[in-house]
Amino acid sequence: MSTITQPKREYLYDNIRGILILLVVLGHALEYFRLDNKVGAFIYVFIYLFHMPVFIFISGYFSKNLAKGRATAVETFLVPYLLLNLILSLIMLAIGKIDAFMILSPGWTLWYLYCMFIWRLLLPDLVKVRRILILSFIIGIFSGFLTEFGTYMAMARTLGFLPYFLAGYFTDRSLLEKIYHWRWRKIISIGIIILGLIVAYFWVKIDLPPEILWRDRSFLLFKLPLYQNILDNILLYLVGFAFVFVFISLAAPRPHFFTSWGQKTLAIYLLHVYLVAPLVELTETVKNPLLHLLLLVTGTLLILYILSRPKVTTTLQKTLARVLHFIMPNH
Repeated sequence: MSTITQPKREYLYDNIRGILILLVVLGHALEYFRLDNKVGAFIYVFIYLFHMPVFIFISGYFSKNLAKGRATAVETFLVPYLLLNLILSLIMLAIGKIDAFMILSPGWTLWYLYCMFIWRLLLPDLVKVRRILILSFIIGIFSGFLTEFGTYMAMARTLGFLPYFLAGYFTDRSLLEKIYHWRWRKIISIGIIILGLIVAYFWVKIDLPPEILWRDRSFLLFKLPLYQNILDNILLYLVGFAFVFVFISLAAPRPHFFTSWGQKTLAIYLLHVYLVAPLVELTETVKNPLLHLLLLVTGTLLILYILSRPKVTTTLQKTLARVLHFIMPNH
C-alpha cells in the first residue's frame, strides 16, 4: 500500500493539520505578548510566515469535489461564520473592544471561514479560467494596491491567500508521493526551516510590521516603499510554498498525540477564540516573560485538549445542525 493512500494517508494529513492548528492557537495566544517581547515577536513572525499558507493549501487539496464543495459551502462555512461572528461581535461590544456591530467584516480568526465559503463557491468557475494559478499569484502580489479592500468581506485575504488554495486544488496525489519519497527531502526541509528562522529573525531585527503577514490591508498603511511591499509579498509566497514542501516531507503517516487535533481542526478553529481571549487576559499580569510564555504555551495545549474532546465536537455539530435546520428547514 502506498504511503499516502488509505488508511495511512489520513494519519499523514491529520498530523499536518494537527501541528498547524497548534500553531494557529499559539499564534493567537501570542497576539499581545509579542508586542513587548522580542522572543515572542520572533516566534509569532516565524509561525505567521507559513501556518495559514500551509493550512489553506491543505484545504484546497481536499476541495477537489467541486459540486460537493459548492453545495455544502453555506452549511459548512457561511452559517458557522454568521453565527460565531454574531456571538463574537456581541461579546466585543459588551466589553468595549468595538463600537459598531460588524457582520461582513470577520472578527479576529473568523476570516478563514468566510474565505473558504467564497473559495468553495467560486472554485468550479475559477478552474475554468485560463492560467488561473499564475493569474492568482499576480493578483495576490499586487492586491495591496487595492485600497478599497481590507477586512470588509475578508476580500484582501481572499485574494492574498487564493494562490495557496488553488495550488492545493491543482496538486495531485502522485506529486505528493514523489515529494514524500524523494531522497533529499529531509535535508532540504531542515534547510528551509533554518532559512525561515533567519527570515523571522531579520523581520524582527529590522522592525518590519508583522501585520504584513496578515495579508488584510493596503500597502498605503505601511510606511515602506511600494517596491518593498511587493518584494515582501513575493518573499512570503516563496516561504509559504517552501513550508508546504516541509510539511509534506516531514509529516509521519502514523498516529501521534496531536493526530486527534488534526481530526477536529474545524471545531478547534471555530471555538478556540473564546478560550484564547480569557487565556491572554488572565496571563497579562504575569511580569516574568519566560513564565508568561510558558503559561501561554501550556494554556494553548490545554485549549487543544479540551476542544478536541468528542463531547465538544459532537455538541458543536449538533448545535450547528439545529441552526442550519432552523434557517433552511428543507435542507
